[in-house]
Amino acid sequence: MLQEVNILEICIRSYDKHKIKSSTLLEDSSRYKELLKSHFQSYQNISREWLATEYIQNTKHPEHLIHKTLSGHNVRSKSEVIISNALFTQKIPYRYECELRLDDISFYPDFTIIHPKNHRIFYWEHFGMMSNSAYRDSAFNKLKIYGDHNIIPSINLITTYETQTNPINSKKVHHIIEEYFL
Repeated sequence: MLQEVNILEICIRSYDKHKIKSSTLLEDSSRYKELLKSHFQSYQNISREWLATEYIQNTKHPEHLIHKTLSGHNVRSKSEVIISNALFTQKIPYRYECELRLDDISFYPDFTIIHPKNHRIFYWEHFGMMSNSAYRDSAFNKLKIYGDHNIIPSINLITTYETQTNPINSKKVHHIIEEYFL
């Protein structure tokens, strides 16, 4: 572990000195690739194992799963397609509607995401019908329960909202992904 830390410190100093782009450190032509390869492979393995692990998925209303994503999932809305496709194309590991037990209640956040670098778990809830007062009240109650269990917006819970007149767009989704995961 100490050797890995030393290697990373050398890379950081070199980065600061030469302004090397972090995106080039693992390229085949990079002299740092061999030093960093094993460190990043172990992180990639954690993400792969997490993705490969079976999970309990929401089984309510399967007839609403009508929109196909690039990853092959069927999701409930076009907005979820935008989010799913953006996560998939950025290689952000996620599960769709994975069960989350909070006390006696099962929730199924739209997306459960493992951060590709630090492996923290994030949840992403998209609230797509905020023009509807009953839906809005339910959404706010759900957020309260999340908060009661230390799942906090902008810390480990990403929330997006839309109304009939203010739909979500892919630019906003990409900005969120960039802010949290890249």
